Amino acid sequence: MRTAIAQIRARLGHRWLIAAAVALLVLAAVASTPHLLGDHVEDAIVTVRRADPTWLWISALGFVAAFAAAAGSWRCAIGLTGGRVTFTDACARYGAGSLVNTFVPARAGDAVRLALFSRSIENDHRLLTAAGSFALLGAARALVIGALVVVGTLAGAVPLWPLLVAVGLAAAAVVVAVLSRRTQAHILDAFRAVTQEPAGAARLIGWMVLSTLARLLSAAAIGAALGIRQPLAAAVVIVPALDIASLVPLTPGNIGVTSGAIAVAFKAHGVSFNQGLAAGIAFHAVETAVGLTAGVASLLWLAPYQSPATRRRLLLGGATACAIALGSTFTVTVLSSLV
Repeated sequence: MRTAIAQIRARLGHRWLIAAAVALLVLAAVASTPHLLGDHVEDAIVTVRRADPTWLWISALGFVAAFAAAAGSWRCAIGLTGGRVTFTDACARYGAGSLVNTFVPARAGDAVRLALFSRSIENDHRLLTAAGSFALLGAARALVIGALVVVGTLAGAVPLWPLLVAVGLAAAAVVVAVLSRRTQAHILDAFRAVTQEPAGAARLIGWMVLSTLARLLSAAAIGAALGIRQPLAAAVVIVPALDIASLVPLTPGNIGVTSGAIAVAFKAHGVSFNQGLAAGIAFHAVETAVGLTAGVASLLWLAPYQSPATRRRLLLGGATACAIALGSTFTVTVLSSLV
């Protein structure tokens, strides 16, 4: 089996990698000199530095749970078409895509995920089958987000128009699922499977619900860290806004777009622009930190090793180093403030 790094290079090519490097250099220059972006950004970064670190750690735990649930949803969708991967392998394959999305624009990591997950499907058109599973994931996500928008609308926190988008996508998925029974096209294998196995569709929706609830927890914790009133209601505003913003991933990790979407969503609901922008920056920073950690761990897990013993030693060493780093950071940010 080719290594995950080889898969990434094969899927992206040199042009994407060069574009990612240039974009990252620009972003690094901007991050090191935030005053160049104006007083609003500089003030927002100052606000983030004053955030309660305990709530930021809780947010990070929420992102870890969301990551695991998202990997579980991919495993479920691929499993509907006959692909078989363990939950740990699913997390690793999903994490490799997260690492790519952190550094490369246009959600190129999804192409890497498709390549890695498709290898578990045993047919001659496995990429097409995996692409159909990816489309099914998008439909399930739209359904769950639509339900969240309904809850937010009833609570007076979210406008109704995003529901129209979600309902449209879900309705299109239903039509495709019905039509899939009349054709043997491999790209519709996943939709055909849910019509034959409703329990599989229920499991997929369950994983999506868990992922969405975990992101809600993370968003609410970010709001609490920054002193935003009613952080849970604020989280209900954030999550649909982020899903819409993810449709236009113009930058690596969607940096800037994510923060702007959160700031605009908050501004429309009475939160100051400074707090909204600070929440967007903090949300993106914590999510990126989790994604990077999971992505590096994924590459270590997927990499080929000369022997099982070598693999165990390197994985144990990596886990130990990660535990020490996390423990040290937690001590400096949280425990030291309690002493």
